[in-house]
Amino acid sequence: MGTVMTTKWKEPEALGWNRAEVSALASDAVKELGFSPGQPIEPIVHQLGGKIVYGELIEDESDSGSIRIENGKFTINIPFNTSPLRDRFTIAHEIGHFVLHYLVQNKMNKKNITHLRAQRYGKDQPEIEANWFAAAFLMPSDTFRRVYQELGRDTLKVAEYFKVSPSAASVRAQSLGLS
Repeated sequence: MGTVMTTKWKEPEALGWNRAEVSALASDAVKELGFSPGQPIEPIVHQLGGKIVYGELIEDESDSGSIRIENGKFTINIPFNTSPLRDRFTIAHEIGHFVLHYLVQNKMNKKNITHLRAQRYGKDQPEIEANWFAAAFLMPSDTFRRVYQELGRDTLKVAEYFKVSPSAASVRAQSLGLS
C-alpha cells in the first residue's frame, strides 16, 4: 500500500482586504522598516530575513518574479530580462506576499503556513493585494500626492523621484484619483 505525497508548498490565500486596508498596512511597514521613497529596496529584503536571486528560476516558476518562503526565511527570484525599475516593483510585490499572505495570515488569522510559494503572474486576489501593497510601499499616498503636485503632475518626474516606472507612477496617480 503506497503513501500519497503531498506538496508542502501552499499558494497565497487572499486576505479579502480592500485597497485602503492593504495600503494602510504597507504604510505601517514603511514606517516600521524605516524605508523612504527612492531608497534601495534590497536592504529591506535582508532586514526581513530574505534574499534576492537574479536569473535562477526554479521549476515552473514565473519568468516575471516569484517568492518562496520556508519557515520565515524567503527567497525572491528575479529574472535577468527585466529592467531595474520593474525589478524594484517586483521585489516590493514579493515583500507584499511575505507580509500579507505569510505574516498576517499566520499572526492575525492564526494560520500555520510554513511553506508558501507565489509567482508574479495572473490577476487573482492575492496578486492584486500584493500589487496594492507594492504601490503603497514604494509610493506612500501622502508623499505621492505632495510630490505629484510639486512636480507639476509630470509622471516621468514623479516616477524618477520614487524610482519606479512611469507606468507604475501613472497607475498610482489614477488609483489615488489624481489623474
